[in-house]
Amino acid sequence: MIKILEEKDVSTLKEYVNDDIIRRLDDSRSFFTVLSERTYFLTFYWMDGKKVTIFADKNHLLIASDSTAICEFAQNIDTPFDGVLQLHEFLLEMTASDVHKLESLENLIISLEDKLLMDSTPGKDGISDIVKVRKDLIKVKRYYEQMEFLTDALCAVDSSFAYIDKKFDRLLEFTFHLQTYLESVREAYQSQIDIEQNNIMKVFTVVTSIFLPLSLIAAWYGMNFSLPEYQWSYGYPFVVSLSLGLVVGLLIFFRKKKWF
Repeated sequence: MIKILEEKDVSTLKEYVNDDIIRRLDDSRSFFTVLSERTYFLTFYWMDGKKVTIFADKNHLLIASDSTAICEFAQNIDTPFDGVLQLHEFLLEMTASDVHKLESLENLIISLEDKLLMDSTPGKDGISDIVKVRKDLIKVKRYYEQMEFLTDALCAVDSSFAYIDKKFDRLLEFTFHLQTYLESVREAYQSQIDIEQNNIMKVFTVVTSIFLPLSLIAAWYGMNFSLPEYQWSYGYPFVVSLSLGLVVGLLIFFRKKKWF
């Protein structure tokens, strides 16, 4: 028999478990215990943040949650009578499309990589996109971590859940892979931003280097001394030519050094 309850109806489970276990639910993010032979009680949080509480024995499967997705999974169970087998099918239903969801996240990171690394002028929006995907991955990772702990404990007392335990292991590994991939994209994007900033600083350095000798010439001839060039009829053209010559010479020098 399968019963789907709302989270507020968890007290109904008192017919099957004692008050001490019910109290422990509020203190734990995830919880698993064996009440007797082939009688299991567990609780966890689904990806949408809604709590899921499950009681399973040979005659019953009770699921309490406010999550719409969890209710849909429960309604897809076809196994009759045995609540433990129904729990097995329920966990399989929960993970049926998880690989596709992770692949969608991977495709999103690939698209993000193409968008960010092909952009000639990286900006702050790219970092915002990366942070958003990172938060989604952290939420997924936390979900799979708690499910891995639960299925490890479940598999230890019932080997029929070994396949589901391995499946959650693989899903968690996939999530770690996506986190590593996203981190490499972030580092590559940060390197692109650093290169862009270095190019800007290089331009400022070139401009400063060009105007520094011009400032020296202006300061030199701005001194309140009687210089010989003041009495020379070609003094002004000489200073202009000297300034232009320095600018052209420095530009040629920087160009040969490939500084711009």
